[in-house]
Amino acid sequence: MKRYKSVIFDFNGTLVFDTKNHDRAWKIITSKYRDTPFSDEELEKNIHGRTNRAIFEYITNRKLSESDVEKFSEEKELIYQQLCREDKNFHLIQGAEDFLNYLRDNKIPRTIATASNRMNVDFYVEMLHLERWFDLDKIVYDDGTLEGKPKPDIYEKAAKILQTKPEDCIVFEDAILGIESACRAGIGEIIAVVGDKSKQLSGEKKFGVKERIENFSDFKRNKLLFGL
Repeated sequence: MKRYKSVIFDFNGTLVFDTKNHDRAWKIITSKYRDTPFSDEELEKNIHGRTNRAIFEYITNRKLSESDVEKFSEEKELIYQQLCREDKNFHLIQGAEDFLNYLRDNKIPRTIATASNRMNVDFYVEMLHLERWFDLDKIVYDDGTLEGKPKPDIYEKAAKILQTKPEDCIVFEDAILGIESACRAGIGEIIAVVGDKSKQLSGEKKFGVKERIENFSDFKRNKLLFGL
């Protein structure tokens, strides 16, 4: 059995089920800057997992300056954060705290690799106290230097930060663009976090997903051994 050494988590839709808040914020923003809001299909195929720059250039159909991206991003993320503050279900998903405690207590290298920007990462640390489990300096986020998912950059960087070969890492992901990104980075095991096992991610098997979990209580941690 393959023995893995490190764990990398996507964040949105993986450690927290906040996709509906992001989607609602995107629909509010697109209603302002174009004729129609994003459709659900458009969100799934073109938005989830991408950087804010890529999304806003898609919305506006033009190349944006750094200041434009910052302005649009702040507007959207303030809407999203307010929705999260009002959402009683904004918390780590079932089984996540126990799993993160297990990783911490067994000194298993771990980090987050998210398409979110620093503004939201700081918000997540504030709201969820992520410093309990993660070295905050090792969190990989959209800092403007990385190609967004489905390019492999974000997971390649996360594996490098953990000083682990990509093939020796496990990635937890919820979006097909992120799954493709992990696959292209050469990640050894990609596990789809689906929330509802009836949810289908088009192409997940093509990109190497062999296991799907609704939450982290479903994950049989002894199956993958983590090189212990």
